[in-house]
Amino acid sequence: MDTLRPDDPQWVGPYRLEGRLGEGGMGSVFLGTSPGGRKVAVKLIKRELAATPQFRQRFAREVDAARRVGGFHTAQVVDADPGAECPWLVTAFIPGPTLHDVVAEDGPLDAAAVLRLGAGLAEGLAAIHKCGLVHRDLKPGNVILADDGPRIIDFGIARAVDASSLTATGTVIGTYSYMSPEQIRADRAGAASDVFSLGSVLAFAATGRGPFDAPTLIEVVQRILGEAPALDGVDDGALRELLTACLAKEPGARPAVDGLPARFAARAGGGGGAVVGPGPVGSGPVGSGPVGSGPVGSGPVGSGPARPRPAGPRPVDPRVPMSAAGAPVAAAPPLMSHPPTVAAPPGTPPPGFGPASAPAGASAPADAGDRPRTGKLSRRTLLFAGLGTAAAATAVGLPILLRHDAAGDSPDAGTGPGASEPGTSKPDASKPAGAEPVRLKGLETARALAFSKDGKQLYGTGHNSIWRWNPSTREGAPVRIGAPGYLQPAVFSRDLGLLVRAEENKVRVWDTATGRTVHTFTLPTEQGPTQRGWPTGLAISADGGTLAASTPEGLRLWALPSGEDKGVSTSAPGGPVAISGDGRTLVSGYSLQTRTPGGEPTGAVKDSDGANAAVFSPDGHLLAYGTQGGHLVLWNVDSRSEVVRFKDLHRVTALAFHPEGRLLVGGDDSTAHVWDTVEGKEVGRYKCPNGIEAVAVSPDGKTVAIGLSMAVDFAAKDSVLLWRLP
Repeated sequence: MDTLRPDDPQWVGPYRLEGRLGEGGMGSVFLGTSPGGRKVAVKLIKRELAATPQFRQRFAREVDAARRVGGFHTAQVVDADPGAECPWLVTAFIPGPTLHDVVAEDGPLDAAAVLRLGAGLAEGLAAIHKCGLVHRDLKPGNVILADDGPRIIDFGIARAVDASSLTATGTVIGTYSYMSPEQIRADRAGAASDVFSLGSVLAFAATGRGPFDAPTLIEVVQRILGEAPALDGVDDGALRELLTACLAKEPGARPAVDGLPARFAARAGGGGGAVVGPGPVGSGPVGSGPVGSGPVGSGPVGSGPARPRPAGPRPVDPRVPMSAAGAPVAAAPPLMSHPPTVAAPPGTPPPGFGPASAPAGASAPADAGDRPRTGKLSRRTLLFAGLGTAAAATAVGLPILLRHDAAGDSPDAGTGPGASEPGTSKPDASKPAGAEPVRLKGLETARALAFSKDGKQLYGTGHNSIWRWNPSTREGAPVRIGAPGYLQPAVFSRDLGLLVRAEENKVRVWDTATGRTVHTFTLPTEQGPTQRGWPTGLAISADGGTLAASTPEGLRLWALPSGEDKGVSTSAPGGPVAISGDGRTLVSGYSLQTRTPGGEPTGAVKDSDGANAAVFSPDGHLLAYGTQGGHLVLWNVDSRSEVVRFKDLHRVTALAFHPEGRLLVGGDDSTAHVWDTVEGKEVGRYKCPNGIEAVAVSPDGKTVAIGLSMAVDFAAKDSVLLWRLP
């Protein structure tokens, strides 16, 4: 499983997404968790396909048909929404490796195992066809070798049996190496097309390569249309006979799928054929597999000679449950999509949250993936040891510790009280070894921080200047701007071209390159208990076109760069303000309200009284906000429900999401926290010298910048700290 990308959603309907399982021509497939804690596979259709009414109608028909597919050799459809902005389909998650991965790692299967595999897959195809569907993309990556036998997955491009062609004229969808001739010609492709693909898949299982593999796409197509399949290496006569029949060029010459399960089973006999058992739970994608299998027509195995199957214990029949073969399956604990209310842990780091880097000047240990491994066990060996389905860790890519930059032994890395001499290591005894940050000089106080899109610059502002640092060299230079009477909220535009700062009864917009004032927006000046013209929060939309200011009077909006006043909404005044990355959702108010881009209220965020900091996840599906009462809340924008609430904090003053969307960094008074939004728990913290006013995470997700309310060493003006995420 791969981690979610920055533009991936974190929720699809009621299903929380945990990682990527694969991607294909129709969309992406994710591992998800249902509200009841069950693992599911979520297929999200591409937006451009969903834009066509014909596709939506076809998808809705196929979902209805796929719901009826049963049997022991398919993944059951459990939920779908063809009418969603991006249609989606949810199936049961089948743990286990794909056939492609097994053959790539352990070599081809023997003939008896291939025949048993053929019986199971043919039975699955028969069940699909009885429901009026043709799979149309059967390939090794769409076959999961589960603990109880093979499963066929991914109905993403299935079509009704009576469809006249695969797709619109001139368009071909599928995986070329395993397509039938009629698919390539975009002719009528019915049930016989799946039989041809079945023959190609079983040939791959028996030889380690597709029967029509070639170096180029053109050659693959030519071989499928006009050449005999390459079945050298298939020595078993019964298997070779069946594969040749399935791979006939003319659909009418291929055997009917209904009779294939019995034919494969009869020829398999009672031999103890083989297929390697499943790997870790979650390693087998449901709905995709290793999409595309590498270069078209070859895949990772390529077209070279098949690798011999390694010697070892007697393998397992793919149709027999693993427990029956003496290899009990270890069940993975269910994951919860809506974790219970979690109180922040005590001040000591959580278990396993320890030093991850060597002292300054020493070599850091190699990553786990780079360490030499002794006594490595293959997936086959693990299976027979009863460990083959141990659950994979869900916290892939999580930091073990916020750690010191590797270059942190320079004089700039530690100034002020308790700093060590250059080139030496003298960690604070009260903090984990190696956790001391790098300090950037220039600002006495830091009110806003932002990284450039390439991560090569960090911008910060405090009292009367804008600083631009190179995080690698720690060198920086200021641009002077006017000083406000009071320190109030500030925010940079996404492209770092503008700085917006609140002042007494004003909002000023500065050009960060020149320090010149671009706009000055005047707010009500009358004083009183509410101070109506004093902004409490600022936000700029990702496209730079909208500036929002939350004030005791209400929400004010301006258009940028023109400066046109878009008016004020007096409902839910005060509090923070945030705009989602796509600009479609705005939230503001001391008791938070969601709003349209124009500021019209669309609903209340329940139990958000006293909110004082808010930020959207990169995909806009999750809202994180802190309260004056010491709570941090994660709120699902789509379902409008609370996901998790962390208690026993002091006062959350700043929040920023990791670019991948899973981790959330926040400042709680003078403590920096890192929360895992999927697990619903804190995974790290660090006690800072002074209060935290701003946080930012670099685009590569490796660096956290924290702005303090006051410099550690006032003379050095070192109020910006850099931590490295391992």
